[in-house]
Amino acid sequence: MKVLGRWATAGFAVLAIVLGEVIAWPVVEITIPASLNVDRSSDGSSMAVYWLVSSSVYIITVVLACSVYLITRELASGQFAPNVLAYLGLDIPRWRHIAVAMAGLAVWIGFTNTVHLTLFGNNVGWRSLLIHHSAQMDGSLIWLWLATIVATPIGEELLYRGFMFRGFVHAPRDAIPSIVLISLIWSLTHTQYNWLFIAELFVIGLLLGFVRWRTGSTTLPIILHMLYNLHDWIGTEFVG
Repeated sequence: MKVLGRWATAGFAVLAIVLGEVIAWPVVEITIPASLNVDRSSDGSSMAVYWLVSSSVYIITVVLACSVYLITRELASGQFAPNVLAYLGLDIPRWRHIAVAMAGLAVWIGFTNTVHLTLFGNNVGWRSLLIHHSAQMDGSLIWLWLATIVATPIGEELLYRGFMFRGFVHAPRDAIPSIVLISLIWSLTHTQYNWLFIAELFVIGLLLGFVRWRTGSTTLPIILHMLYNLHDWIGTEFVG
């Protein structure tokens, strides 16, 4: 499959991330009233809107980038180009792949939970608790769950493991360096968390990237990302 070059892919990825920030925060300011002293990054309603909007921006940006590229190629060559779903790796994963990937995710979750319980006495971060309690008080918990368990996994996986992976991996030898680079970029965008959690996200990103590479599916990383976030919020619900 002919794909965008690495620099073009990186440019559209940066555009998606920047647009997500530029559009999401003003929407938060407009839609969520707040006092002058509120910390938006710890406010459940604000973060729900932010994640819903930024994830939507990611999706729209990469779908438009793929569509324009594929249509342009089709017009230039006179041949039918692969569709956007194929470009982004959206398919129906095999049950065997699902089972193996979920087992790997379960092992990592078990390991990190054990580490957190040993070091801190719980496996839920203080910021997650603040966001959860705030959304609960505002009556926006359902929107927070929708944002983190559905919208964010779809938006981030389409951007990082779908669009960027397709544009960076042109040959088998590109796979491992690209998986590492994409995972590093993805984890470092989560600046609201401490370094331990960012390191954990980096490893999760490696797992998601490896699954994307070995199965050819972005749908499966989306499912795994959803399950990982679901586990996180279930833990927060119990602790809270």
